[in-house]
Amino acid sequence: HPVPALHGVHVADAYDEVRPGYPTKLVDAAIERGGLKRGDRVLEVGCGTGDVLASLRPAEGLGIDVSQRMVTLAASKYPALRFRLHDLISEPLGERFPFVVAVDVVEHVEDLAGFMRGLSGAVDRDGLVVVVTANPTWGPVLHAAERLGLKMPEGPHDWRSRADLMRAAREAGLEERSFDRSMLVPKRIPAIKVLNTTPKMRGLRQRYGLIQRGVYAPV
Repeated sequence: HPVPALHGVHVADAYDEVRPGYPTKLVDAAIERGGLKRGDRVLEVGCGTGDVLASLRPAEGLGIDVSQRMVTLAASKYPALRFRLHDLISEPLGERFPFVVAVDVVEHVEDLAGFMRGLSGAVDRDGLVVVVTANPTWGPVLHAAERLGLKMPEGPHDWRSRADLMRAAREAGLEERSFDRSMLVPKRIPAIKVLNTTPKMRGLRQRYGLIQRGVYAPV
């Protein structure tokens, strides 16, 4: 199943109020490293209400989700983009894109290899797949934040390591082009937010950063 239980109707209506604000900036950075420019055709898998896809300003954008309510809300917010109810694991998409992105999805997928095969089947032979998820090291912190009401409850998680993603990617015919982590400080705390950007902390960010981002390409 490609997206979590949080994508149900009861959550969809409040999704924009509780959704974390980091994904669009991180996906944008992956585009720059991958050499893709504004105006490419983009597929977002697990699109929610469409904010990440819209931030990429694609020439043609398609967002897919397993929640009809999410798809309906996304289409109402961004009528210039396409949104479609679709389960990528159960059925091939039937079209390919030069850029495929999945943000905060892989931790909710039971069949990671099947999901990566779905991504591989939706990307052009010379295209890129970007997967954004949380660093497993932060798992206990994120669970505690949910229990304390500091973070949106997202149902069961299976936090994916870099090795997990690489193994599933290889099985799907994809190879890793780059992998990095960022955001040591998840909140904008003026006194210490510099830890997220200072070059001296790069080593720590690569090991302990909250957000991890892998870029993959067809072999």
